[in-house]
Amino acid sequence: MIVKTIAEAVHEAEQRKNKIAMFLYQVLIHAEELRGVDAEEFCKEIKVPVSYATEFRKMISLAALMEEQGATINKN
Repeated sequence: MIVKTIAEAVHEAEQRKNKIAMFLYQVLIHAEELRGVDAEEFCKEIKVPVSYATEFRKMISLAALMEEQGATINKN
């Protein structure tokens, strides 16, 4: 599932001191798949602080706004 992929990317980024940026990026590019997922449970599952749930919700909202505005998110 996508959760495992996101967890791996976030934890690898931690080595480069880029954990939160990678978390935000991963949630944004996978927002469509993550809509409806409980933010706090997601954070627990990927082993990041539950406080990241706020950022999770922001990225889901940003993705929806971008979609409404006609912007696309490239997952390269």
